[in-house]
Amino acid sequence: MSAAAPLLRAYIDETGDRGVSGKSSPYFAFACVLVGDEDEAPMRAALSQLRRDLNVPVGRPLHWKDHVKTFSRRQHVTDVLTAVPRIRLNYVVVEKAAIPAGAGMRTDQAVFYNFAAALCMERILLAAGGWPGGQRDVVVRFGHVRGFNHQTTRDYLDHRARRQDPSWVPWRLRRGDVHFNDQTSFDGLQCADAFAGMLSAALRPDQFGNYEPHHLVRTRPLIREYRGRCWGTGFKWLGNEATIRGMPWWPEMNI
Repeated sequence: MSAAAPLLRAYIDETGDRGVSGKSSPYFAFACVLVGDEDEAPMRAALSQLRRDLNVPVGRPLHWKDHVKTFSRRQHVTDVLTAVPRIRLNYVVVEKAAIPAGAGMRTDQAVFYNFAAALCMERILLAAGGWPGGQRDVVVRFGHVRGFNHQTTRDYLDHRARRQDPSWVPWRLRRGDVHFNDQTSFDGLQCADAFAGMLSAALRPDQFGNYEPHHLVRTRPLIREYRGRCWGTGFKWLGNEATIRGMPWWPEMNI
């Protein structure tokens, strides 16, 4: 870490739960918004506009599940957020059915969350290392999960950083501790919540088996690429490739 390095900010929120029972969500995912420190103002202005447009009570955060329940509202949120300049996205998705029977992720929710968070962290640091205009230090904020001991996540990520595991990740670019904050505190976390909602709408069919991928497809130009491809970098899928590639909307993503 260099004290003089320009700063990148990463905001991460989740969709789905960490359970693996029949009543649990089929997927767990992180959506990460990456924004240069100098570009936070347009992102915050967009969130402020959306809270006004959607009549979110003053002092309350914009929340996809509470305030973006109809197609027209989802389209409006997508229009506004995908127009914010110079933000980038990382998605990490875990298909629960593909987790091996003996894996710790099946029996320990902390192991599940922390492993997925590490995959997200790797991609954040790689993005910081290859940011347009030169590498940056990055401040990382996850949305706080009620009832979860986030110190286990900090400890796990610190362990990975000390071991330089994996070695090709520039762990030195992380500035300070990883933070876990309430959405009310940071517009960036509300932004990440919205992008997580767009992902969820594409992954979960409705009662008639129909998907709503339009919003996620609109995010495609924002997903971080490596050599023109997002697969495994800006879009990390942990599961059976046939599952995601079999989605009727997948060819539109061109990942």
